[in-house]
Amino acid sequence: MIIFTNFRSILAVLSACLIAITFFVSCNSEQLDLGATGRNLEIHASRPQVVSKAFYTQDGITKIITPSASNRKLAVVNTTIVNRSSTVIPISVDPDAATLGDRRGKKSNAIDPFARSKEISGTIEPGPDVLEITPVLWGEIELARGFQVSGSLVFDVPKGLLLGTIFWDEVEYIPVDFIDYWKDND
Repeated sequence: MIIFTNFRSILAVLSACLIAITFFVSCNSEQLDLGATGRNLEIHASRPQVVSKAFYTQDGITKIITPSASNRKLAVVNTTIVNRSSTVIPISVDPDAATLGDRRGKKSNAIDPFARSKEISGTIEPGPDVLEITPVLWGEIELARGFQVSGSLVFDVPKGLLLGTIFWDEVEYIPVDFIDYWKDND
């Protein structure tokens, strides 16, 4: 009888520990990747990171991107495009392919990171207001069925713009919401 009681005690303690660990892991995990599905494509996107500078390195050369004016910031969204159904989908990632903003208001188009960047000498370190955006998602892509492509999209946005949704509008229209517009605000 004593062995059975000890076994039950050990089992109860282990069960309580397992439940506590499961509770803490599920409560502390953030949903970093949001997504939406269209007829042929899936778009997955991270929440926008707002920074003053973004940089990438290409062929050993570091290039930096800055906002176009002092009242603007850069918003960087890590994006993944997945082709689940069509044989091959030609995709053109350009300023018209993605916009970032609010369903109820203003939106900003993606910027060409290659045209807007300037070469710098030396190195630059990522920080709270400086972000490395390698790989960059831009240009013409042939996306075969069952494959995906990922990279950073850069937006030059006015300060104060609500960055609630990325609107993908290449091949098909797919909005990915970062906030809940229909939440009861009472």
